[in-house]
Amino acid sequence: MPHVDTAKAVELLDLMLEFFADDGHWTRGSYDDGKGGHCLVGALLRLGREHGLPTAPAIALLQDAMPRPGLPLVHFNDTRCGSAGELRSVILKARRLAHDDEERERAAAAVKAWLLGQIQKRRSARAAHIEEAEPDQPVAPERLAA
Repeated sequence: MPHVDTAKAVELLDLMLEFFADDGHWTRGSYDDGKGGHCLVGALLRLGREHGLPTAPAIALLQDAMPRPGLPLVHFNDTRCGSAGELRSVILKARRLAHDDEERERAAAAVKAWLLGQIQKRRSARAAHIEEAEPDQPVAPERLAA
């Protein structure tokens, strides 16, 4: 995930943590209960819309943070999640995953830069070796034979 997407996803996850700091803001069975309560996805969509933040990167991180791979966010909220505290812990895990992704991207960029440097060194060494060869030496006849 590009750094810009990650930063916006973390911003949205932070807004969700603020929203769900009040246990009364969490609901099950509907995106919006009409009394200020939202489910995980409902809060994500509402906060993303209100703050002009893309929701897809945060959804991907939340999906990766699920206690069981492939568990849909709505199903987790409505049937598996036992409390607003558990919901907050999933959001926190998604934040950690975002920072892990950023660190992995930085490490990959550093390795790529190092590898490109090594390739350049070898190319330079080969070019220097070729220039050092004596061009005036005759080629041995046995090397000319097909």
